[in-house]
Amino acid sequence: MTTAASLILDTARRGELHHAIILYGPAPALLRDVALRIAKTINCLNGTTGDDCLSCQHIDRRIHPDVHFVEVGGERKLISVEQIREIVSGAVMRPFEGRGKVFIIDPADALSVSGSNSLLKTLEEPARDTTFILIMRSPDLLLPTIKSRTQHIYVADTARAFTGPREVHRVQQVAMLQDAGDLATDIIDLLHRFATRNEGAALLALAALVSDHEEAKDAIALLGAILCDIVALDPADSLDPAKLAEIREHIPRERLLAAADQAMAAIRWLVVNADVRLLVEGIVAQLAP
Repeated sequence: MTTAASLILDTARRGELHHAIILYGPAPALLRDVALRIAKTINCLNGTTGDDCLSCQHIDRRIHPDVHFVEVGGERKLISVEQIREIVSGAVMRPFEGRGKVFIIDPADALSVSGSNSLLKTLEEPARDTTFILIMRSPDLLLPTIKSRTQHIYVADTARAFTGPREVHRVQQVAMLQDAGDLATDIIDLLHRFATRNEGAALLALAALVSDHEEAKDAIALLGAILCDIVALDPADSLDPAKLAEIREHIPRERLLAAADQAMAAIRWLVVNADVRLLVEGIVAQLAP
């Protein structure tokens, strides 16, 4: 468990947790794990941060009446306003059997504009015994009005986030980078030029390189993997340790995370035949000041 996660759980155990928090960082699996631990801490029958009590078991099985998961469903690409209206109406009710209601929105950057506006009033006038947990890579992907009403908590633990079952994320990234070879090297070179020389032309060249690739979806995924690699992992494990370290030194983590998240969103939009160049330009724009 990370230091940040331990502090969050201790705050929740004391009943002093903010009514709406954003858990953000490069490892979605770790963020979800922390969100579940918070829900358990709030509702554990034994007052722990999670054990084998009936309440904690129900939370693990997603059948606890006071812990709700709001996710993108079916063929949809966004969390709908109807889903948000449902939790808004539920938020004003008293807990059924636990000490508090918990709504986990994952990923929060999948909120539609109308859904975000619907959620806003509840965040402005929070109901008693209700906690909202928003999971995402970067708070910058949310509306400013929601960001201003939430507490932002960065959670990352490289050693734990990529061991055991989570190691698959790292394996997939490394495999992509090795298989992509020259393309990965070119992406890193252009990111390095922009980071160290502040060359706007390097971002334009990067957008062209990725969007013009014959396998644009794979190229975008590779770009996203490299951005995650820069933020979350030891550069010594990467293709070009020196350049990745310099990129991380010059480009703020929040921008790198925002660009990585935009890359994942772009892949989803490709399904509906969106303009590839515009999507990639949206990714690289997140890196600019």
